Amino acid sequence: MAPDSSISKLVVIITFLSSIIAPVTTDNAVVTASAASSAIQLEREALLNSGWWNSSRARANYTSDHCKWMGITCNSAGSIVEINSEEMENNGNAAELSQFNFTCFPNLVTFRIWGTRFLSGRIPSEIGALSKLEELDLSYNLLTGTIPSAIGSLRNLVVLGLSFNILNGAIPLEIGNLKNPHSLILRGNKLDGLIPSSIGNLTKLTILDLSLNKLSGRLPREVGNLKNLFSLYLDNNNLTGPIPSTLYHLNQLRVLYLAYNNLVGPLPREVGNMKNLKTLLLNRNNLTGPIPSTIGYLNSLEKLDLSHNRLNGPIPPTIGNLTNLTSLDLSSNQLSGLLPREVGNLRNLDSLSLDTNNLIGPIPSTIGYLTNLTSLNLGYNQLNSSIPLQLMNCSQLLNLVLTHNSLSGSIPSEIGNLIFLRQLDLSRNFINGTIPSQLGKIPNISAVDLSKNNLSGVIPKSVLRVPGLKWSENNLEVENPVISENAPPHQAQHFKGNKEQHQKIVTRLVTIVLPMFAFLALILGILFVHRRRDEKISPNTREMTKGADEFSIWSYDGRITFEEMIQATEDFHIKYCIGTGGYGSVYRAQLSSGRVVALKKLHRSETEELAFLESFQTEARLLSQIRHRNIVKLYGFCLHNKCMFLIYEYMERGSLFCVLRNDVEAVELDWTKRVNIVKSMAHALSYLHYDCKPPIVHRDICSNNILLNSNLEAFVADFGLARLLHPDSSNRTLVVGTYGYIAPELAYTMAVTEKCDVYSFGVVALEVLMGSHPTDPTSLSSSCDRKIRLIDVLDQRLPPPVDRKVVQDIILVSIVAFACLQSKPKSRPTMKCISQEFLSGKSPLGKPDVQEISISELIDQGKFLIDQRDC
Repeated sequence: MAPDSSISKLVVIITFLSSIIAPVTTDNAVVTASAASSAIQLEREALLNSGWWNSSRARANYTSDHCKWMGITCNSAGSIVEINSEEMENNGNAAELSQFNFTCFPNLVTFRIWGTRFLSGRIPSEIGALSKLEELDLSYNLLTGTIPSAIGSLRNLVVLGLSFNILNGAIPLEIGNLKNPHSLILRGNKLDGLIPSSIGNLTKLTILDLSLNKLSGRLPREVGNLKNLFSLYLDNNNLTGPIPSTLYHLNQLRVLYLAYNNLVGPLPREVGNMKNLKTLLLNRNNLTGPIPSTIGYLNSLEKLDLSHNRLNGPIPPTIGNLTNLTSLDLSSNQLSGLLPREVGNLRNLDSLSLDTNNLIGPIPSTIGYLTNLTSLNLGYNQLNSSIPLQLMNCSQLLNLVLTHNSLSGSIPSEIGNLIFLRQLDLSRNFINGTIPSQLGKIPNISAVDLSKNNLSGVIPKSVLRVPGLKWSENNLEVENPVISENAPPHQAQHFKGNKEQHQKIVTRLVTIVLPMFAFLALILGILFVHRRRDEKISPNTREMTKGADEFSIWSYDGRITFEEMIQATEDFHIKYCIGTGGYGSVYRAQLSSGRVVALKKLHRSETEELAFLESFQTEARLLSQIRHRNIVKLYGFCLHNKCMFLIYEYMERGSLFCVLRNDVEAVELDWTKRVNIVKSMAHALSYLHYDCKPPIVHRDICSNNILLNSNLEAFVADFGLARLLHPDSSNRTLVVGTYGYIAPELAYTMAVTEKCDVYSFGVVALEVLMGSHPTDPTSLSSSCDRKIRLIDVLDQRLPPPVDRKVVQDIILVSIVAFACLQSKPKSRPTMKCISQEFLSGKSPLGKPDVQEISISELIDQGKFLIDQRDC
């Protein structure tokens, strides 16, 4: 009985305790659930109080569940873990970052308001309350003030992006307290002061970008602690002192940008330790001493720029070991000695610049192995001997500059092999012999300077037709005097003969025997010409002919004289030339008013043909009336003394072609800007094809004819010039365009249609995404290449896109580009359809990750897109 009695008592006690504990437990659960609900309610109210979700469209999409609002992601408990701007809308005005109460979001992991120009004001110190934050990206906004020291409290932060705002002040020392950052990007602000040594604590960093600021002082030795660093961008600051030796211990580094600073001292042998480097830019500093031979250890290097320093000594032969180089620039230094034969090993070089040094001796024949060269500049040295015949094997050359040397011998007739050549400068040498006629037969050559040499003989007719031809030798003869009458004004002074005795006889005959006959013939001729003009010339044409010394201007106040343009460009001096093309050369001209314009000096000059004058005036007026936000404005034209040019709006950043080939500028051209460039092109071409009366087929869409303003916005240039210069030519008799962009059907038919523009647009769109010209666009559609992923062809200089909206845009651009590259013109979409597709902004593919999408899927989706949209 005793045991049973004890058990009974125990049961009674347990029952009693349960009656007491159960209500308490229930009450605690209620309290916990209530607290959680209250915290979530605080998050919702904080979102509303920020005012960022108050646009009319956003309100229409509001539900009681804020986890379904645009740009908001919650965890399973209903607490916000991500705020993303990819779908966020605002009322068109910038919002203050201080409106957002960071203390209400304890579980926030990602805070990305990127590329919107949406946020303004200061970064509040309360941001340090986001203890779980892993990604903070507020790039491309309007933030001001300093970076708060509270940033150092974000111990879980992996990505910190504050680039391209208006932040100032110093980088806080507390930034070194971060434990896990892989990416720190502060570029494009106004940060000043020193780079804090505490930055060396961020040993997990793979990307450090502090470029385009006002940072000063020395680069701290502690940067050598960043052993995992792949990319280091410190260019465009005011850094001083030597490059610390610890930097050369970063053997994982792929990209090193230290250009545009005030760094001093030599390049040590240790530079050869960074064997994984692909890009090394140290240009525009004050570096001294020789180039170490260990530079040849950088076998992975693709771009090397040491220009505009004070480096001396010879170019080390080991430079020939850098067989992956595509660009080598050692210009504007004090390098001496011979140009090493080993330079011929650099078979992948696209650009070689060694100008403005003290190099001596001959140009090595091995230069002929560089068959991929498009630009070669050896000017302003002391090179001697003759131009090597092997140089003519570099058939891809666009620019060849050998000016200001001591070269002798003749110009090889094989120069005609350089079929893509546009600029040739052989001036200020001791070149002798005759000018080969093959020089004038190069299709797109537009600037040739042969002045200050010892040339003799007859200038061939074909060479006289080169628009930018310059020479100064008095012992040169003109093959046909008629040609001299049609030459540009700056060439007329050179047309002299050498047969002095013959000239004396002719002069005596004219002055003694024929004066009366000449006088009578002149009077009769004047009467006849006036009568013909009265019959054939309209009042507008007559007025233009009389006033040919002046521009016809539609968008300017006042008149601009021809003489002012000559003064602004110093008679079209090559130093003002900012580009050449199939239609003419472009010059930068600053007017007396201070305004800068672009002056296109056209190749063709037929100002004495009355029919041409009339058609030119009519076409120019029509082109001047074109108004589209993505088309370069044509202000006016001028016809003067057999010289013809157009005046355009000036674009500060130049051509898309040049920007994509400059690594610094190409990185500035981020994915959002690139997508916008393609969209702008599409809208402009749709306007030309469908909104102009009559429609305008551009005929020469290429990256050289897409210009960028100071904000890197795209504008189509050279529209309508084919019809302007050849008014009597139909679409079937005139084919123009740039090699590599021309539609394939033009190889077997002369018919130029809008679909030719569509093909060229597709090539440029791919070029924008890839960062370089797709050498054979159709190869990506071949059976073996269709397995390539989209990520494999995107420009590797930019980080892979991660923003969902940007990824969708890139996918859409890719689909459209491949659709445009169809071999059959009828299979390509119209520009109107493409423009509408971009306006809709919907990607046909649901995959959000470019890592997963293949070229095959993009091509197939492009065909489906055309069929579905009836394009």
